[in-house]
Amino acid sequence: MKFPPDFLQTLRQPVLGEADLDTRSSFFSRNEIRDFYLLAMKSPEKNDVLQLAAAELPHLHPHRAALLALFCGALVEDGADPHLLFGAALELMAGLLVSLEPFCATQPQEDDDEADPEDVAEWQAAEAALGALSAQERFEVEARQAAAGLLVLPLMTMLMRDVRNHRALLSDDELVARIVAMAVNDSLPIDGLHFLQGAAGLAYEDELVVLLPASGTGMVVKAHAINNNFHAFSLLQKLMRKHAKALGIEPPAREAHANASRDTDCAEYLWLQAHAFRNGELVDPMAWSWGEGSLRENARRQGRLVLVALDTQDKPSRTWNGFNRVLHSEQKSRVSLVRLLMPEEVASYLA
Repeated sequence: MKFPPDFLQTLRQPVLGEADLDTRSSFFSRNEIRDFYLLAMKSPEKNDVLQLAAAELPHLHPHRAALLALFCGALVEDGADPHLLFGAALELMAGLLVSLEPFCATQPQEDDDEADPEDVAEWQAAEAALGALSAQERFEVEARQAAAGLLVLPLMTMLMRDVRNHRALLSDDELVARIVAMAVNDSLPIDGLHFLQGAAGLAYEDELVVLLPASGTGMVVKAHAINNNFHAFSLLQKLMRKHAKALGIEPPAREAHANASRDTDCAEYLWLQAHAFRNGELVDPMAWSWGEGSLRENARRQGRLVLVALDTQDKPSRTWNGFNRVLHSEQKSRVSLVRLLMPEEVASYLA
């Protein structure tokens, strides 16, 4: 499959003024775009379209490139390979954020006498940078701002369907730092960037180790698209109840109102990190796995991330809500049992 000439011609048109900035709706309303979209959707060669787009993306104006990525995102939603275009689209977003970073800052509160001087300086610098632009330069910045907003949707579409894409995102520390820093800014807001920030915080673990010292048992779990530790606790507690007999545990009695909402839960165990134990003994009961933190931030032993579920009455009451949210329809958060641990394995992780 090849791009039709009129489709390519539209993509390669110069972007010089407001009239050249298609919205999502106006882009797909163009005859040449709509006709090729309908053809591609019926074709078994959708992946060929994504491969062509990956080669074309770096040569287009960023705004047109973002629209092409949006076009391909629709094909991914219809079954095309989510991995084929992701690298090129992520590189496009990285370049856009680098170019927009000097103009992005959060406005300090006017009545905040304790505002960080660095925050004030960043705001003033961003405002000055925007103010120094010529009319054409300001248009180009705003075109790139719009492009970044358009690009969020196809990136999320591809990101949430293939864990390889998530790993590629996390491997670029500078890009992740920019996403976090620029997701909330007042001088040049980028639509939807906070979704990428949320996606960057998700955790995927093929072999998460969960230890239950009181029973001397444990399990290896596969964790998929976990928002944070609170989210992990909720899913793990449910899994532990399901396999209670094999784990040799008696699940704690639950109050009548517990889990009345699937987004509300409470701690049945004192959830600790691996370094809470040494030589099989509890040495640091305050080595909590903090609920709000990312699952990836917990300590590892033997190369695996480890959580300790300590069955004890001597624990604070911990409840939470709002942490089981679905960031994207394809997030599909879950934990699943890989295997139970042998007693000697449990002992080695607690050593």
